[in-house]
Amino acid sequence: MPESIDIIFSRLLDCYVELKYNTKLRSIRFARSGNLKEKKTHEDTFELERYFEGDKIDFSTDVDLSSLSPFTRKVLNETRKIRYGTTITYSELARNIGTAAVRAVGGALARNPVPIIIPCHRVVAKNGIGGYSAGIGIKTRLLELEKNHPTPRSTQNI
Repeated sequence: MPESIDIIFSRLLDCYVELKYNTKLRSIRFARSGNLKEKKTHEDTFELERYFEGDKIDFSTDVDLSSLSPFTRKVLNETRKIRYGTTITYSELARNIGTAAVRAVGGALARNPVPIIIPCHRVVAKNGIGGYSAGIGIKTRLLELEKNHPTPRSTQNI
């Protein structure tokens, strides 16, 4: 299947979000500027848009992690289990996968090709927010969104 690209604008993040698909979601990229136009063709794109609007969504999207190392896939698969509105520390995540290599876990999270879908923003430092590949501002907004919308809103199209 040829690659396709969807683009949405997130008011919450004040940027465009580009989603690349082959047979599965392959990557998500944040873009602050450019000549981008919204394009929504995949259900996963609409689901992400609803998330930005405050719907409580635990994504079930099929993602392509095939190009990543086994360790990175292990970290990201465990990260995917972190529920909406909750956070864990990098060291807790490391313990959950049976390693003491906390920095390696942080490095694996930095290689997450599909942030938000695999919610690496929910992994925080013991004494602060920690890092985020798209910037601390975006991580903070995502955590605030989930804190401010702790209960599900209707996702039904009426």
